[in-house]
Amino acid sequence: MPFTYPFELIRVRMAIEMKSYSQRPSPWNAIRTIWAEGRAHSLLPALHFYRGFTVSALGTVPYRGGIFLIWETLNAQSRERFSRETLDAYQTRIHLVIGAISGTVAQVATYPLEVIRRTQQASGAGFPERMIGFRETVTRIWTLARWGGFFSGLGIGLIKQVPMHSISLVVWQIAKRLLNV
Repeated sequence: MPFTYPFELIRVRMAIEMKSYSQRPSPWNAIRTIWAEGRAHSLLPALHFYRGFTVSALGTVPYRGGIFLIWETLNAQSRERFSRETLDAYQTRIHLVIGAISGTVAQVATYPLEVIRRTQQASGAGFPERMIGFRETVTRIWTLARWGGFFSGLGIGLIKQVPMHSISLVVWQIAKRLLNV
């Protein structure tokens, strides 16, 4: 994640710049802008490519851990509640549903951290002279939109994440079965 994170920041900044300019922004312009912000206001300009990284790292453990905690818990419950014949006949469908539930719960629980991260990534466009901190970001979101601000965009995120986790967890289970793991 530390190596690919700057690409995420560049992608977010290009999306923001798209709103500001009539022509399509390029990755090189975003890189130059972020580097210039860092060079003008910091001894380490490369740090500006890591706006929001701490929040992203903090959110990864509960998000990924939450998915697997719910996945394993619901799988254990399904083994207790369903007969062996039902599990064999509908195992893929059961795993799809459990994967969807796991992804949904983890996404909803950790989404406020995603909003904070995205806000920090975008902050360079509004506050290029400095990186805004966690507390300032939370205060800004709360002041502008209260609780709703921390869940802004959740619906579209679920449309993307739920099928992705559902399918990836099923593929993981099928691969384990095929490999006898």
